[in-house]
Amino acid sequence: MRVWFNHWFSTVFHLINLIKQGSPNKFTVIGSNENETVVYKNACDEWYTEPRGLTDEEYVDFCLVFCKEHKIDVFAPRKKLLAISKSYDRFKELGVILMLDDQYPLLEMLEDKARTYEYFAQIVPECVPSFGIARSYGEFLSCYEELSKTASRVCYKLVEDEGARSFRVVDNRIEGINALLEKPGMKVTLDTAKKILSQYDFKVPLLLMPYLSGVEVSVDCLQTPGENIIIPRYKTNKRYSEIIFDEKMMSVCNKILDSIALKSPLNIQFKFEGDKFYLLEINPRMSGGLQLSCEATGINLPDVAINKAIGENKTWKYPSFKSQRVVHIETPIRL
Repeated sequence: MRVWFNHWFSTVFHLINLIKQGSPNKFTVIGSNENETVVYKNACDEWYTEPRGLTDEEYVDFCLVFCKEHKIDVFAPRKKLLAISKSYDRFKELGVILMLDDQYPLLEMLEDKARTYEYFAQIVPECVPSFGIARSYGEFLSCYEELSKTASRVCYKLVEDEGARSFRVVDNRIEGINALLEKPGMKVTLDTAKKILSQYDFKVPLLLMPYLSGVEVSVDCLQTPGENIIIPRYKTNKRYSEIIFDEKMMSVCNKILDSIALKSPLNIQFKFEGDKFYLLEINPRMSGGLQLSCEATGINLPDVAINKAIGENKTWKYPSFKSQRVVHIETPIRL
């Protein structure tokens, strides 16, 4: 079968190899990207360059033509994922299986971090932090003032964002002497935030919430017959992550999975503050660090997912350990 990965993260290199290891000689992998030098080109059996600057509608049309011309059986999208989901039936008419759900309204909600919080406050209220939505500069100031009454630091980001591009932490300490040897990173002073946001049109609202200072947890998930795959990956430090099968976190993830019933892989992100963890976001796709979860546990989630998409259930099982570290390593490869 012919499987197409369009414009993805570079780490999809590992996911493609995991699929080939799990199902030898079963899939021909076609890759594409705007950039000719991306690393996952080396894992693909065929490679094509994508056009630049297309609107959502134009890109969907490009994908439909691509699928038809290259006889694609399975399409695993990342770029323009939401627009592709909206056109799910058009791909189905071509006989293309999407590794993506046909629940466009649900995926649209997950794209909006404010609506996601409002929804899951009814499902797992203990995991939704205090938050405010700012649709104007005045609302930003009032939300910030209200959250500052109980939070030592407040952060904000656009309700529609990927890769934390708009994420900022309001922290006036970066003007102190300790900042001499510390990089500010994503921190801004309140005055700087005011200068920036006073010029913003707020067509995409801002989400404000307390800054959570603890460990981030990326949970790789897939619903399968009988039991859900749930792999919580704690981003302990820059050198390694740790897989910890914590019963409370597993229970929360099961509630989330049962409430949205997505058939394709997804990633749930949490962050700790003290001994409590809070929901950050839910991404309806495989994560950029999924290969670490697979390496640590022996669960080949990409292979299970793609076989599930074509109607074949592959067996898998949880490892016997409760926790396991996995080192972050890069794959050196000649381009």
